[in-house]
Amino acid sequence: MQTLTEKRVFGTKTGTTEVFVGTETGLVVVTVSADQIGTFGLTDREPVTAVAADSQQVLVGGDGGLRVSRLADADRASSPPELPLSAVGDDSLDQIVAVGIGPTGPLVGDADGEVYALATDGNEDRKWQHVGTTAGVNAIDGALVAADDGVYRVTDGELDHVGLDSAADVAGHGVPQAATSEGLFRLGNGWLSVADGAFSRVAGDGHGHASAVASDGLRTRADEDGDWTADALPVDEPIVDLAYGSGIRAAITESGTLCINAGDGWRHQRLGLPSVTGVAVAGAD
Repeated sequence: MQTLTEKRVFGTKTGTTEVFVGTETGLVVVTVSADQIGTFGLTDREPVTAVAADSQQVLVGGDGGLRVSRLADADRASSPPELPLSAVGDDSLDQIVAVGIGPTGPLVGDADGEVYALATDGNEDRKWQHVGTTAGVNAIDGALVAADDGVYRVTDGELDHVGLDSAADVAGHGVPQAATSEGLFRLGNGWLSVADGAFSRVAGDGHGHASAVASDGLRTRADEDGDWTADALPVDEPIVDLAYGSGIRAAITESGTLCINAGDGWRHQRLGLPSVTGVAVAGAD
């Protein structure tokens, strides 16, 4: 594996977490210890259109379908860790634009607005099951899908519309939230407005902490009932994506700068690869 720029080493690997950044050049894996950014490099050179992760696996979408790597199989003797990626599902899908990890496993959305789940029949050779059609998939988180015609939920193998006229992004863990061109919403007795303005991204840890990207910059909420307040990154660059996991908040910018906050302020590292498509943090259950 080749690193992109100089390697940063923080001595012990105890308590480290992997952050995954999707780019048109490939998948970058970054090793993080608390708020210290360590080694980073390309673990795969296939273009990435979408990325998601939890405590068990990382999902990588591309024009050739979905590939998955079990985090337990990572080669951590390498610095940064090497991740063996293998195709999952049959070869009926291409041009994946969004990936997520739902209650029963991987969910994907393609460029035609179709949503698919892996059939849970217990077989090794699992096939893609079509669950519904949208006007255009923008993001998937948990069982929720953000689309050009609103928010959908995948339930029992079907796609149900659950409100709003359009959504750029969703946070599906804990109290659901949606980022739209008309404001930020949370799901209660219907979708309730919590902030005005145009929002492009939203992410949360499922325990009340959340962040969102507004037209005037980053907003953050410390708890479920807290206010959304301005939160400036250490770099003045447009934010492409946000993610939470393992007590870490991550933001990736359009220019390929990774920003990490573990509770003591932002740290940042320029990865040297533009054309960023997404970020995910291991441990984001």
